[in-house]
Amino acid sequence: MSTVQIPKWKIKADYVEACNCDYGCPCNFSGFPTYGFCRALVLYHITSGSYGSTKLGSIDVVYAGSWPKAIHEGNGTMQLFVSKKATEDQRNGILKIFSGKAKGEGPFAVFASTVKYTLEPQFVDITVKIDGRRSSFFIPGVLDVQIEGFKNPVTGEEQDTKIQIPKGFIWNVADAAKSKAMHILTPNFNFDDTGKNAFFSVIEYKGP
Repeated sequence: MSTVQIPKWKIKADYVEACNCDYGCPCNFSGFPTYGFCRALVLYHITSGSYGSTKLGSIDVVYAGSWPKAIHEGNGTMQLFVSKKATEDQRNGILKIFSGKAKGEGPFAVFASTVKYTLEPQFVDITVKIDGRRSSFFIPGVLDVQIEGFKNPVTGEEQDTKIQIPKGFIWNVADAAKSKAMHILTPNFNFDDTGKNAFFSVIEYKGP
C-alpha cells in the first residue's frame, strides 16, 4: 500500500498574537485561560520559507481561532486568512502547513486536533506593520489588531518585558505586550478583546 509523501517544508516568520486572556496568558503556564474560554487572532508574517520547491517568503497568514473552554479541551473553530497575492502553489503549501496536514514543528498539528469546525480559508488583502511590540495587522471590513508595550507607570518608560519558555511549541521567547485594538467581525467570529494579552516573537518551524 503506497503512502503519500509529505513535501519538506520550513518557515521563518514574525509572529504577532492577541488573545482574550489577561497579560501573560495563563494558557502558557497552566493550560487554562483566564476567563474559561479562548479566542485569538494571530499573524504569521512569513519572511522566508518553502513547501517542497515552492517559496513562501513575503506571504502573510492570519489564524483566527476560538474555543469554548481551554484549547486542549477541544471543540474549537478556526479560519485562515491568507494574502491574496499568494499563488495557487503557495496557497496549497500554506493550507497544508497551517492545517496541520504537513505535520512537523509548531502549533498547527496540535491545534488541528482541538478543532471541530474548520472554516473555508479566505484570500484577502492584509495590511501588516512589523515593529516588535508596536506591530499591527488589518484586513478591511474584517479585523484589526494593534499591539503596544507596557510602560512604567511612574517614569513612562517602555518596559522590556519578555516571557521565556525554552520548550515551548509556539515560541521560545516572546516580547510581552497588550492589545490597543483586537477585534474581528465575520459571519462566524464576532469579538472584541481590546486591552488584553498580546505577544511578539520570531518563530522558525520545519516539517518532519
